[in-house]
Amino acid sequence: MLVVITPLKLRVAVLRARAEGRTYEEVATLLGIGRATVNRILRLHRETNSLEPRPRGGGNVSPIHDHVAELLAKLVAETPDATVAELAEMLMRRSRIATSRSSVTRALARLGFSRKKSPSSRRSATRQRTSNAAKNSVRS
Repeated sequence: MLVVITPLKLRVAVLRARAEGRTYEEVATLLGIGRATVNRILRLHRETNSLEPRPRGGGNVSPIHDHVAELLAKLVAETPDATVAELAEMLMRRSRIATSRSSVTRALARLGFSRKKSPSSRRSATRQRTSNAAKNSVRS
């Protein structure tokens, strides 16, 4: 959902045009905005007696901050090959907080770490040849 904050001058113009007796449709056409926007502005004024926008909603606050974020950074330093899921599991065990893999991913991004998608595995014993080595090899 895209939230666009309507400028205060436009809100005042809507209120003034409506006070002059214009219909919602006339106000919308006159100011180049949608009828729904006119309705929202006027409802806000009726309910709050103000044209100031309502405060934005809060959302969930991440439990991964302060000492828990420091612990996460320490876990990454101790186990750099751990996946995000593994880090989330270790973090929950050590810090006794409830969190998710998604929250750990966002916290890692805030801390400047990138994401590892798959578990570590041993490297292949066969080395890949570089392009220079391939050019210099002699084929018979």
